[in-house]
Amino acid sequence: MSEAEDLAALNDRLMARNHALAEALSRAGKELTKAKSQLAQLAQPPLTFATMVKVDSSHIDADGVQHASAEVISGTRRMVVPVAANVNAARLTAGATVMLNEKLVLVEQRDSDTVGQVRAVKETLDDGRLIVADASGNPTLIRRAGALAHITISQGDRVIVDPSVRLALEVLPVEEDKDLVLEETPDVSFADIGGLDAEISRIRDAVQLPFQHRALFQRYDLKPPKGVLLYGPPGNGKTMIAKAVANALCEGGYDADGDGTVDDSERMVKGVFLSVKGPELLNKYVGESERLIRLIFQRARERAAEGRPVVVFIDEMDSLLRTRGSGVSSDVETTIVPQFLSELDGVESLDNVMVIGASNRVDMIDPAVLRPGRLDVKIRIGRPRRDQAMAIVSHYLTDDLPLESGVDAHALSAVLVRDIYETSERRHICDVQGESGQWSALFLADVVSGAMLKNIVDRAKTRAVKQSIESGEDVALTIPLLAAAVEDEFQETRDSMADVDPEQWSRINGMDPVRRIRPIMQSDYSQR
Repeated sequence: MSEAEDLAALNDRLMARNHALAEALSRAGKELTKAKSQLAQLAQPPLTFATMVKVDSSHIDADGVQHASAEVISGTRRMVVPVAANVNAARLTAGATVMLNEKLVLVEQRDSDTVGQVRAVKETLDDGRLIVADASGNPTLIRRAGALAHITISQGDRVIVDPSVRLALEVLPVEEDKDLVLEETPDVSFADIGGLDAEISRIRDAVQLPFQHRALFQRYDLKPPKGVLLYGPPGNGKTMIAKAVANALCEGGYDADGDGTVDDSERMVKGVFLSVKGPELLNKYVGESERLIRLIFQRARERAAEGRPVVVFIDEMDSLLRTRGSGVSSDVETTIVPQFLSELDGVESLDNVMVIGASNRVDMIDPAVLRPGRLDVKIRIGRPRRDQAMAIVSHYLTDDLPLESGVDAHALSAVLVRDIYETSERRHICDVQGESGQWSALFLADVVSGAMLKNIVDRAKTRAVKQSIESGEDVALTIPLLAAAVEDEFQETRDSMADVDPEQWSRINGMDPVRRIRPIMQSDYSQR
């Protein structure tokens, strides 16, 4: 190889090395620039969040430079800080989040905070300020953020406030009451209820007639009742009757235009059944129960305004509307009862609204709720008699069930009812002592309810199902199966009497006051 070629090859190698070195230097320069940038970022002083209140002062000097200051709140600290020249003071909005640098200069504006403490609005003043209350009911007077300046805020609305509780930043959506109010069209009809013909007739007169014959009520200047109270011992059909009323209004239609007839278009209008859970309306926070009551009646008014019949059913009414001054429930009823009464009286001017209450303890409901003009109609749903028990059992023992050969459902029902209502030692559950001090025997027949009758039939059906599984073929419902079901129910009822409070038990079950209960144990029964 010639000397010239050697020099050329050496030159190529040197150029390649120079190129690689140049690339390495370039990468090192980029990494150094990146490191400097990161270091500069880490060296920046922190910015402080604050809430904008108002522009304190602002003017432009002869050189066109802005000189402004603003009132802000950082945490609970209230300050007047300068505004940076690059921030337009005219665009600063009350309630917005602003950033302060290390020298406490306002250098940036951001959107309002979307989280914070929640307060309930108690009153809106004429100048736009708000009186809000915390969970304990303590009031605070606050101003509105700029975004809320032209928004209508009503009593009961909920707002987010800044950390210092001086500004309302945002109005929260209306709280849903779906968990407390079940809006439905029940599938229970009066035909599904046995043994309560007289009670059903009374409530149909009170509830259905005003809706279905409005013209006649107007002609006779007769105002429909605003409320109905169903009371009596538990398990005897109070809730079923209320649902059947709503079903009847839905299925039968009503006289919406008051012309005395119910045409096809009116028959298509669906009624509304608002089922309210009384105990769940009670809330430990001051004013919260009253707000929920307002929401419920507001829902009823909205549905009634649509031209639909509305039934507001309040179950366990005694837990919500107890007699004021009784000392029960920390006397929360002193505010709940007046709120309910004001809403109930407001229903007077509305059409198509009916309040139905159910209670096992009518003696605990405030007398103001029960007076005429409010809950006008009071219907006692008592324990079923023998003939009523036959009607109830016939709904659950039917001829289409697998029955004992040669025995129809009516005959089985008669045997079952006779066994349940037998007043002998076989069905003696306990002895009770009244206020006079006299002891008397209590039998299964004395505490029977519609729910108990259904449960006894279900026990027999369950036994038949288990035997059918074991045998591989349908087992008929027989008299021995029903007798065993009655015996199981009797034993459970008898055993439970050892643990009840006599006075409370007698009141809940609608009986004369009981001072003492003497249970009949299994050993006592076997000796007799």
